[in-house]
Amino acid sequence: NYVIQQIIYMKIKKRSYDLIVFSDNLFFLNSFLLKKIKKTSSSKMILLSNISPKYLLPQSQKYCIPYYDIIFISDTGHEIEWKELGAQNVIRLPISAGSPNTFQKVISKSESNKIYDVTFVGRLDRLHNHRLQILNFLISKGVDLNIWTWDGGKEFVKEFPLVKSRIIGSVYGKDMVKVLAQSKIVINIHILTQPYGGNLRLFEIPAAKSLQIADKCPDEWFIDGQEILIFKNNDDLLNKIDYYLNNEQERNE
Repeated sequence: NYVIQQIIYMKIKKRSYDLIVFSDNLFFLNSFLLKKIKKTSSSKMILLSNISPKYLLPQSQKYCIPYYDIIFISDTGHEIEWKELGAQNVIRLPISAGSPNTFQKVISKSESNKIYDVTFVGRLDRLHNHRLQILNFLISKGVDLNIWTWDGGKEFVKEFPLVKSRIIGSVYGKDMVKVLAQSKIVINIHILTQPYGGNLRLFEIPAAKSLQIADKCPDEWFIDGQEILIFKNNDDLLNKIDYYLNNEQERNE
């Protein structure tokens, strides 16, 4: 971490930047580095984040919050948390996902070959037990579910043998885009600390031209029933999957 901090600091000290943009997973960051940057440079420091700072940020990164000039978030429910931790300026934007060129190259080769009926791509661990319960319900009802997840969640999945039996592996980057594009339906279940919705999958799935059924989504981003489907509970999700698997034209629209 110290080496990374020194590299960042020397680059900023050597050159003049208008903006310095940080994104999530900043394990190497601390307030001492941001203080040094503030003294050395007039650059504006920006943070892009789609997580709950209250529940998911380590204390060392919470101390950094007052030093950002602007923090862009994706879920309205997080705004109060950021401000309580000292954020100066919080702006909510949809944090969209993926390079259009990368997506289009993958999709053009994959979208006509829908080999998976229903797909889930995401973490399954102690923060996502509700996902395990929902996926377990669908499999128990006979849904042909294909799951890709993070390898580190193995110890949590073993309590759900049905879910474990449907895990194909882990998938990232272009390979993930290919899986999404080859799926008729992709299920999106947000982490519980995102009360309104706004994870990366919310944007990656429609970018891959597949039907998304999600647990939540702000109304101004996608229209329920036209651009996305929102499920209210397990039975509603099951009914929507059944209907749209059997109505290809509506699913494609």
